[in-house]
Amino acid sequence: MGRAAGHGSADGRIRFVALTIATFVLAVTAVSAVAAWATYQERAERGAARTPALRLHEGQALEEAPLRLQFYLDDVHDHQVEVVFVEPVRTDAPLPPGVSHWPGPGEAVLSPSLAADGVGDRYGRVVGSITPEGLASPGERYAYARPADGSLTVKHALLATGFGSQDAGGFGDLAAVRPLSVFLSLLITMLGLPAGLFAVVATRLGAAGRDRRTALLGALGGSRRQLALLSTGEAAPALLLGVALTAPVLGAALVTDLRIPFVGYVLAASDMRSHAWQLVCALIAAPLLLVALVVLLHQWAGPGRSTRPRGAGRGRLVKVGAGLCPVFLGILSWSPTAFATQGATQTVVLVSLLGTVGALATLPAAIALLLSAAGRGVTEIGRRWGFAGTLLAGRWTQGRPGYLSRLVAGVVIALGLLSVVQVYPSMHSASVQGALAMRERFGHSVLTVQMPHGAERRAGSWVKRLPAGAEVVVLDSTLGMANGAGEVRESPDGPVEVQQAVTVRGRCDALRGLGLKCPAGRSARAVPLSGATPALRALLPASVTQVGVRRGPFAARQGDVLVVYSPQGETLPVGRLKRDALAVLGPGALVEGVGQGWIGGAALLSSQLRWVTLLGVVGVGLVALAAALNCLAEVMRFARSIAPVSVVSGSRRVYVTVAAWTLAAPLCVAAALGAVSAIWVTLPYTTPPRNGELPPQMLSASVAVLCVLAVLVAGLAALSAVRESRRWRPRHD
Repeated sequence: MGRAAGHGSADGRIRFVALTIATFVLAVTAVSAVAAWATYQERAERGAARTPALRLHEGQALEEAPLRLQFYLDDVHDHQVEVVFVEPVRTDAPLPPGVSHWPGPGEAVLSPSLAADGVGDRYGRVVGSITPEGLASPGERYAYARPADGSLTVKHALLATGFGSQDAGGFGDLAAVRPLSVFLSLLITMLGLPAGLFAVVATRLGAAGRDRRTALLGALGGSRRQLALLSTGEAAPALLLGVALTAPVLGAALVTDLRIPFVGYVLAASDMRSHAWQLVCALIAAPLLLVALVVLLHQWAGPGRSTRPRGAGRGRLVKVGAGLCPVFLGILSWSPTAFATQGATQTVVLVSLLGTVGALATLPAAIALLLSAAGRGVTEIGRRWGFAGTLLAGRWTQGRPGYLSRLVAGVVIALGLLSVVQVYPSMHSASVQGALAMRERFGHSVLTVQMPHGAERRAGSWVKRLPAGAEVVVLDSTLGMANGAGEVRESPDGPVEVQQAVTVRGRCDALRGLGLKCPAGRSARAVPLSGATPALRALLPASVTQVGVRRGPFAARQGDVLVVYSPQGETLPVGRLKRDALAVLGPGALVEGVGQGWIGGAALLSSQLRWVTLLGVVGVGLVALAAALNCLAEVMRFARSIAPVSVVSGSRRVYVTVAAWTLAAPLCVAAALGAVSAIWVTLPYTTPPRNGELPPQMLSASVAVLCVLAVLVAGLAALSAVRESRRWRPRHD
């Protein structure tokens, strides 16, 4: 009976499509959440397995440690690379996971992604590849390299007895990923909330006819179980089709590694197979959840009661949602203060997320109650002035808060998600734009070189390998680093600010190329930093306002930083210089462009923010599709139910009036109130200490587009009603 009712209902095809899509979306959301959990679990296990065991065995001398290690951070095309320089003391030294044999002196084994980046022999002659067991993720850039000259000594290396730890070390991709709670919160907000909205809309499409049928079954003595079976049978074909559409996606993830579109992250099939039964359970949970929703949202009228559909139960749900809305808005108002006083702790972030999701979920109910209350005023206008369409529309709006809630939900949630997608990335735009501006100005024409301990005597040999035309100077800083790190030092009396003093040494030609005048004598001369010395100004922190300039031949001392640059602003061969630095100066020689630390961080941040854009766009698309299907169903319902009115009113213009009051006006009001709520929802991101920006042009344009669409929907409904009225004839029973 349920299947027959679904095929025979007027809105059956629309509801079938909506329920199919809702099942698919819910299943994908549930599977994605489980896949994220599985990825984090397996990645942590592989990270723990390759983490060095740094505690020596009892009674073991330092020289007896089988492994000497040094970790090295590099960048290739602005992607972070982790290189482990290793010196096995014995031939039987333990191997890390994913490596079949130790590389020889001057050799290296690379991950497939790092080899595909074209690094060549930067870390040594490539003699092998790291298998997936030794990588946190298939796309990780990781390498094991062995110095050619055995420069890893007991004094300047980490000593390890093997690999394997209880906790995963922060190496490679594990050092760059956000916690699982952050990703799941993003998934729930951007994808889970739209999927839930879609499920509710799909469940209640064409609800008026089913409510009448439910009341009739109750009057005939039908039980709750029979009603549940009827509702399940009606929805079952669509739910099964939705599962069938999701199964191939899950099957592909279990069989082969999948690259997530736009984001570029590679989902490991081995991780999915390790948690296959949890993924299958997530797939099955989606139709079961929708079955429960279908049963719960079609209330039982009870035996012997009226056959008229009732809205009281759903009205109560709308009132409950509207009552909770101020609570969630209060949480959003509290969030900026919490971020300012407590920082972005996990508790504050989760509570702020609860406020965002809760506000977006309950705002449609609050707006629906406002519109329903306004329906009384519309009714009074129609009664006082004798406008049949206005009177009918007011009565219709006044008694249908559930209908209004579903009608405006798409508009409100779409505006909220669009605003979050716009604001969240903008919080980090200042650092990203600053890094990109620095790269745009200097490119790779200016490089800094930090030398490992003991490499000063080999620096001259490396300088001789510089390309023709390149110049080099030495930065001697009292704090040991040219980037200003450590300007506050601890003392017995507490933190003490140390004034950083920097001296620039080099030949006259090298000094002039940086905008500095060559001093006449051998003593240092203080020179203020200004626009005439842009490279030094970019290299040094803002606290350094002047430098000492000293003329002399190249001579590097411990703690010095070399600055290599092209006076003509030409791009230097960074890859070759890095390879030569590692080969001559030894492991730990760091060659970077100006502001590379910021640029690498900006690239990492941009790749992480792509998740926000991807999930946000998908979520907004789902909300828009749900709103479109809901409006299509409402247009059809409107056309059928209002068709006989022209017989009473004597004019078909009544359809335009009713459509304007019941469709266009609520959607336009929802767009305006949705814009206000979008500003409120983004308070945690736009209020100090956070610096996100919500473009007013985006909100204005979105409201204008939504209002135009509302007018088009109302016009379509009026035209459909006119067409139905021409076919309508009174029934003669």
